[in-house]
Amino acid sequence: MAKTLRVAVALDLAEPYAQHQEVFAGVRRYAHEHPDWQYVIDECPTYDQRHRAELFQHYDGVIARATPRMQQRVRRRGIPLINTWYQHARRRLPGVYQDPWRMGEIAAEHLIARGFRRISILYGDNRRAAVDAAWAAERLCDKVGVGCLLHRIGEATLKTARDWVRIEKSLTAWLDEVVPPVGVCLQEGELARLLINLAEARGWNVPRDLAIVSFNDNRMISELAPRITCIDNCFEMVGYEAAALLDRLMRGEPAPRKPMFIPPKGVVARQSTDYFAVEDAEVAAALRYISEQLAEKLTLKQIADAAGLSGRSLQLRFNEALGHPITDEIRRLRLTAAQRLLGDPARQMSEIARQTGFGSHVVMNQVFHRELGLSPSEYRKQILGEREA
Repeated sequence: MAKTLRVAVALDLAEPYAQHQEVFAGVRRYAHEHPDWQYVIDECPTYDQRHRAELFQHYDGVIARATPRMQQRVRRRGIPLINTWYQHARRRLPGVYQDPWRMGEIAAEHLIARGFRRISILYGDNRRAAVDAAWAAERLCDKVGVGCLLHRIGEATLKTARDWVRIEKSLTAWLDEVVPPVGVCLQEGELARLLINLAEARGWNVPRDLAIVSFNDNRMISELAPRITCIDNCFEMVGYEAAALLDRLMRGEPAPRKPMFIPPKGVVARQSTDYFAVEDAEVAAALRYISEQLAEKLTLKQIADAAGLSGRSLQLRFNEALGHPITDEIRRLRLTAAQRLLGDPARQMSEIARQTGFGSHVVMNQVFHRELGLSPSEYRKQILGEREA
């Protein structure tokens, strides 16, 4: 009879956020698929065993949002630990995390695809994931020639009255600097709500003057009007892969040299970005149609019909509004979408080519070489290598 593996789960489940609850859902799904697993919710699995019940006296492994102190204690006990808290990621500690670089890139890409040419990243320097996401978003904006302003708001914590006043002052200073329309990426829904209140007090409209993407999706907050666009960070898969990795370690496999990063599923588009930042309403309608039909074979007549114009009129107004023809914009949007999907190593090249409207890997390869000077495979190796470094 196979040995039952006892696993401690310490994910701070009193918190209602996805990085806690959905990670646990992934662990639970893996455990249900493996009858020899027994998981125990134990938020302090390394506490002095002499003062604990018999139930907690032995574990074969731990999955945790592990503080440095917990990491040290588990290491002393000689049992495998999988960390899911990127804030305390360590190079030699096995871990499975959300991919903060793709998170930042996807947020910026979403705003750029909606025509915003001024983007700002608001981040708290006490959140490691937010700092890395901000850096990645800024770098992407630089690559495509879009203006990007980073604004540090200090410690991004909204727990006390002092926190609220401090961050409100920081956001007010930022609003004094920027000129609408501007797209903004920030860490949490609570920050987005505070920013919306401050902007609306100035008479700004969301999303026309201020379009907002939150890096994390707290649905209780995001679904309030105006509903906030968020990144789906696929936290359930983080939990599932953390459990799978722990299973391998408990069965004697060597620990991987590098942590595993799970790319986001994509953008959960809501009201806060439901706008194309061009003054020409027909061009905005054309951009919306292109964005929604990117995987299809697009013709000028289809796009013009969607915008309510003739093909020639749309071409002229497109050049006037964006400074380049429709074909260039379609190619740019397809290239950007393919770059985003290449960040997921599980996706096949042929699948990416179909989903982004290139049709075939051959055509996608030609466009990548012409626009970026490297193949899709080389681009994938480059971005994945940068994240592992």
